[in-house]
Amino acid sequence: MGDTINYPRRSNSATTANFAIIVLVGYLVLTYLKPILMPFCIAILIYFLIRAPEQYLVARFEIVARMPVLAYGVMIGFGAALSYAISILLYSNIDQFQEEMTKDGGLNDKFKEKWDALGETNLYGLEEVITNQETIENLVNPQVIQDFATNILADFATFVTTMITVAVFLIFLILEEKSLPNRFKAAFPESHVRVSTIVSNSSEAISTYVISKATCSAGQAIILGFLLWSFDIPGWLIFAILTFMMDWIPLLGALLATIPPMMIALIALDPTQAVLLGILMVMNQNLWAQLIEPNFFGQKLGISPLVLILTVMVSASVWGISGAIVGVPIMIIARIALEEDERTKPIALMLAMNVHEEE
Repeated sequence: MGDTINYPRRSNSATTANFAIIVLVGYLVLTYLKPILMPFCIAILIYFLIRAPEQYLVARFEIVARMPVLAYGVMIGFGAALSYAISILLYSNIDQFQEEMTKDGGLNDKFKEKWDALGETNLYGLEEVITNQETIENLVNPQVIQDFATNILADFATFVTTMITVAVFLIFLILEEKSLPNRFKAAFPESHVRVSTIVSNSSEAISTYVISKATCSAGQAIILGFLLWSFDIPGWLIFAILTFMMDWIPLLGALLATIPPMMIALIALDPTQAVLLGILMVMNQNLWAQLIEPNFFGQKLGISPLVLILTVMVSASVWGISGAIVGVPIMIIARIALEEDERTKPIALMLAMNVHEEE
């Protein structure tokens, strides 16, 4: 009668429930603290991006070794100058693209001619179905394509309006690089080893991801820009920069970025040239995504494709294109942190691409 019944504790269920609550709270925090957290995340990505060149300059030049801040100053100044030069060229390219669209015999006129010709072509009845669909006509309209590309560029460039905040966060990250670990060790000696492991693994993973992704995205964008320029496609710089940005979105980003220039090619070029250009663009995208990036840089996210897609969709809904880009590094850090605790390791395994990677 007096015996008590001990029910087994559902530690895994409790951990999952707690994790779900943390995710919900995190989503709300990301939504309502966007003006602060988005610049901070961008500053972290920039910090990891410039760490490798900083270490190279420190090892190469004695004066930089005595004053490491000089390396950061040089790289930040170079990055600002490069961004300014690219922005000037981009605005010039946008103006040329706009002029090419509206002039007599330009893209708008060519589009109307080819669209009308499509309705007169014998496609066994499909020509009437296609040319009567207003939605299809609007999708391939050059004005819609231009608006799509420029809106993405504008959305990504919104962080420029908060560049002062990004710069402040970046400066403090650089200044706190040496002193913060010692302060944390003194304040939390019991958690120092585990947190140091998480920070070390996250730093290595994010540095590898950012550097390899930036290199591969730039290489792919440069080749695409050259292909579009050689085929005399208007707005070639717009689409090259769009490809560079979209390539940071995993799985489908760079491939989707080839659709707008392909539509412009179908309007501006004859069918044979357009098909040839399309094949070259797809080959360029697959060369970098399937061969160069995995084999030369060994960049393996180790995260399930479904998780990546959900991460991109959620982060893009919160922070736009910038969120889709920074969402993947955040998920990498979250997975590493979850893996270090036995209570949350099952969740890290569920996020992984292959279980045997975690054993």
